[in-house]
Amino acid sequence: MAGLKLADITMKYGSLVALNNISFECHEGEFFTLFGPSGAGKTTTLELVAGIKKPTKGEIFIGERRVNDLTPDRRDVAMVFENYALYPHFTVYENVAFPLTSSRRKEKLTPSQKRERVDEITTLLGIHELLDRKPQQLSGGQKQRVSLARAMVRRPEAYLLDEPIAHLDAQLKVSARSTLKQFAHQRGTTILYVTHNYREALGLSDRILALRKGNIEQIGTPEEIYESPASDFVARLMGDPPINLVDVEIVSENGKVFFQADRDFRFPMRQGLLPKLEGISWEEDGKRVVRIGVRPKHVRVSLQKLSDASFQLPVYVAVREAEGNTITFELTNSFFLAKVDSSVHPEVGENVWVEIDQDNLYLFRKSVELTK
Repeated sequence: MAGLKLADITMKYGSLVALNNISFECHEGEFFTLFGPSGAGKTTTLELVAGIKKPTKGEIFIGERRVNDLTPDRRDVAMVFENYALYPHFTVYENVAFPLTSSRRKEKLTPSQKRERVDEITTLLGIHELLDRKPQQLSGGQKQRVSLARAMVRRPEAYLLDEPIAHLDAQLKVSARSTLKQFAHQRGTTILYVTHNYREALGLSDRILALRKGNIEQIGTPEEIYESPASDFVARLMGDPPINLVDVEIVSENGKVFFQADRDFRFPMRQGLLPKLEGISWEEDGKRVVRIGVRPKHVRVSLQKLSDASFQLPVYVAVREAEGNTITFELTNSFFLAKVDSSVHPEVGENVWVEIDQDNLYLFRKSVELTK
């Protein structure tokens, strides 16, 4: 196994900049995830490492080797695409075993060794009983696992996985995530993984790189990305329901400082937050403004006043769910959500008391537009 390094990589398609001078390292044996929405540059990055595309500028290393000028077959990496790319005339066994038959392989295996290798990986992925079938006889989820097995049967320098479980149903995704984690742990292998699913990113990764329109927004452990997002963009990607983002005016009255948005959304700022506003807040229409972020699970809702920091809002929507209820409030420029336990179920239009846990309140510069 080997680590991966990208140094000052720029990728352009004509005037379109797909990657803008990005640099990062995926250490040997690390499960490193490229995370972000569609168009962020995730798949392009993977294709550059694989050698499918060549960068406009910058250097790519696999271990100590600079691989910019090496063809894909000489880079010794295995890649899984979102589309299965299976050979329709091959059986499942033949599809999975195919990477072991290349004449360019350094590792020479006997037929029994190949069979053992295929049996091992297909058993791990739960498709061993499908070995004699053709791709057209498989479901989408089964095809995805065959595609994954075909890459994992090899023992290359690194695995490049592009949305490899995107087409699995919810139950199979949970199982596949566990399998991938187990595989990475058992093999101690280097994995560069692409996903737009925050649960996959948080559940699988040793570290996560958040991409935004070809730029690196943040690199960190799952805990760092979730608990300490570097921007409102990163914060909004992590969580369902998504984090609440509200632009609030900073108001000083009678020696106290308040956050205020709309007429009723108003609460006193906790001591200790004021210094954090320096360099984050901005002037807008003669007002000092900052963007606050709070996850719905850190918003309390009650029919009775909770404290001097609570305020009243009318309920816009109340949705009963299996694991608690989601209460939505309407603000001028956005909606505001609270995730509460099932004992809290106010009626639409009812005024309730709302309180924000300021121990879990984020302060951001504005970098994404708020929409209702």
